[in-house]
Amino acid sequence: MILKSFEIENNIQKIDKFKLILIYGENIGLKETLKKKIEKFNKNTEIINLYQEDITKNKQIVINEVNNVSLFSAEKLIIINQTSESMLSEINNLLDLDEKQKVRIVLIAELLDKKSKLRATFEKKNNLAVIPCYNDNDITLRKLIQNELGEFKNLNSNSVNMILNYSNLNRKNILNNIEKIKSFYENKIISDDNLETLLNSDRNELFENIRDAALSGDKIKLNELLNNFPFTNEDAFLYINKLNYKLIKLLDILKENNKHGDLNTTLSKIRPPIFWKDKPIYLKLLKKWHISSVLDALTYLGKIEEKLKKNSTLNGVTVVKNAITNICTNSWTYF
Repeated sequence: MILKSFEIENNIQKIDKFKLILIYGENIGLKETLKKKIEKFNKNTEIINLYQEDITKNKQIVINEVNNVSLFSAEKLIIINQTSESMLSEINNLLDLDEKQKVRIVLIAELLDKKSKLRATFEKKNNLAVIPCYNDNDITLRKLIQNELGEFKNLNSNSVNMILNYSNLNRKNILNNIEKIKSFYENKIISDDNLETLLNSDRNELFENIRDAALSGDKIKLNELLNNFPFTNEDAFLYINKLNYKLIKLLDILKENNKHGDLNTTLSKIRPPIFWKDKPIYLKLLKKWHISSVLDALTYLGKIEEKLKKNSTLNGVTVVKNAITNICTNSWTYF
């Protein structure tokens, strides 16, 4: 049976009659919200989280957990994260759970297409629940913010737009920012000036993580961060400047290291001094980059900046994201 995500989000008790529930889709934030609500709904229950690798190692692990009597509570909630089509045979063994067994099983999967046998099985049977989690739109995200911050004074269209923009229209980012707002404004009175500072501080830190992942050559981490960062055309040159600053700093340290021959010694002597918590990332980058490659990257970014200044019709976000990706792979492709 297909259940609508917004109905379950507003009234989690609707899942109570189902022993097996499949939650799937591309909306990671919504899936995490539903998972937390289900866990809270079953707060007096023993909760067991399993992952695909657990089932790969032991095909009987779920059946064993179902049959084992809990020592902690009368009921048990088993959450199978990273559920996939390859686990269909193991899941089929769970479809006829005895009603007397005090066990609920929640399967959480990525996007499943219409040909998915797993999805079809849950959609066709009335005793099974399936909750699709599609991507949000502007309306659903605005409603989410208004519901979560409804008790706060001065929550207006401007502050809602600010939260949306700084969250890149991403539910997970929005929920993180909402938690930050709830902690910061204990008196429940929002100030637009403080709000922008609060949201922007996290944004600066996020971009620094993007910059360091690119310079480290960490493609997987970079791809994840790029998808969750709220780039804007207005800040295109700011992003380039932040990359340039780090590269120039690396260049200065590499040149200074020619005198000492030891990176730890160089980092301790360099002026202005490097903050102690930043030294590990500098050490990592200095082992990857050389004077010549830093100069190549700086030349590349200079040409990118020149192109943006000469052609106002270019999409700054696309250009900058491509440049960051190319820095990560040391591919000096311009457009």
